[in-house]
Amino acid sequence: MIGMSQSLQIIITLKKTLKAKGLKYIDVANHLYMSESSIKRQFTQGDISLSRLEKICEMLSMDITDLLELVQLEGVHLEQLTIQQERKLVSDTKLMLVTVLVLNNLTFEQIFDLYDFEKPELIKYLLQLEKINLIQLKPDNKIKPLVSRTFEWQKNGPIQRYFETHIQDDFFSCQFDRAGEIRVVINGMLSKSSTQTMHKKIKQLAKSFNDFAFKDQNLGFQQRFGSTFVLALRPWELPEFGKYRRVKNNKIFR
Repeated sequence: MIGMSQSLQIIITLKKTLKAKGLKYIDVANHLYMSESSIKRQFTQGDISLSRLEKICEMLSMDITDLLELVQLEGVHLEQLTIQQERKLVSDTKLMLVTVLVLNNLTFEQIFDLYDFEKPELIKYLLQLEKINLIQLKPDNKIKPLVSRTFEWQKNGPIQRYFETHIQDDFFSCQFDRAGEIRVVINGMLSKSSTQTMHKKIKQLAKSFNDFAFKDQNLGFQQRFGSTFVLALRPWELPEFGKYRRVKNNKIFR
């Protein structure tokens, strides 16, 4: 039997999961063949039957056990590190490496087997991450990430700049013609309205990437691959083209 506080936490977690996937009450209503007002009322009152809960989870490509696992994780609310904490991470490459690995749910044993760490050294780094509440280091070196599902790095902060530097230097230095690789470059002229719509779609795609990464955490390590997804859009003209303009491009996107 689920208690009242547990039921409320399930509803809260369900709402957050829907939002993370870009879904609204109207989408749930359409999926359940109900009115939007009825769905809103049931979410507000926390009165959702088990059968409807199962159907909503099905809509989210989850089952109820997945939802309950999320409920357990919701006891932790670390959404973001401070600028100072991010600077600390990027100041030590090994610390940054351990951070990325634990956020991808690698175990102590997997990190030790894959990378050149002495056990006391690895524990030292994990304790540093525990100190900033990024993880909890349990007995037998069990690692529990303590971050919200919506955790993100500081916008234009030290971590983002760290990865951007490496993306410029290394990520694009390939032909993207091997298995698992894809590169799409499209050029055209868009209105301001179309550009804004594209921004929304890019954000939705980014959410999908995060959803898949979260879902795949339950798979074995050998079935997952470190993956980087880069998609950008900006008003831009190739400089080699611009130098042939008779009239300077003075259009400003606002």
